[in-house]
Amino acid sequence: MKCPRCGKLMTRDSQHIFCTHCGYLDDGKQIYGQANNLASDLEIFLGKDYDNIVRNNNYKQVFWLGPFYLFVKGFLLIGFLIQILEIYLWYLIVDFFGIIYFIFIGFIFTRAISVVAYNPLCLVLYHIKLKFIKRKNPTTYLEKLRKSNHNTFSGLGVFIFFFCLIILLIWFLILYFDK
Repeated sequence: MKCPRCGKLMTRDSQHIFCTHCGYLDDGKQIYGQANNLASDLEIFLGKDYDNIVRNNNYKQVFWLGPFYLFVKGFLLIGFLIQILEIYLWYLIVDFFGIIYFIFIGFIFTRAISVVAYNPLCLVLYHIKLKFIKRKNPTTYLEKLRKSNHNTFSGLGVFIFFFCLIILLIWFLILYFDK
């Protein structure tokens, strides 16, 4: 059962069903000590995605997408720059060892870094975005945060993802068959 106040899953004990996140009880009362627990602006903005990003529960998605994860989250320029750095690092590894198959080591290395770093980077960028929204709409910013459809994929990001994937595949094939 989901909490009617915050939407998180509720827990059951012998007497009540309650929310461990906000303290809501099934009889409509509040568990003491949790009454001042209000959702932050970031929680409102990210919605269901908040826990995944803060707790890094989406590490598989981050691993497989790499810098394209930032594209999907709407940070196109930063994702593009990091993608260029990742490809250059793969090139350096292959060039250093002289074996094309060592690109796998580069892939694992860069993706391990992405799993650790991209969600905190997204949080920093979201805080900057929230400051901009607050400054632009000082009286109605909470409505803007609730209405922002953050949880959807960036259409341009998905397009760039597939475009770059095709370019990478062509680049890899050229390198592989050129030797």
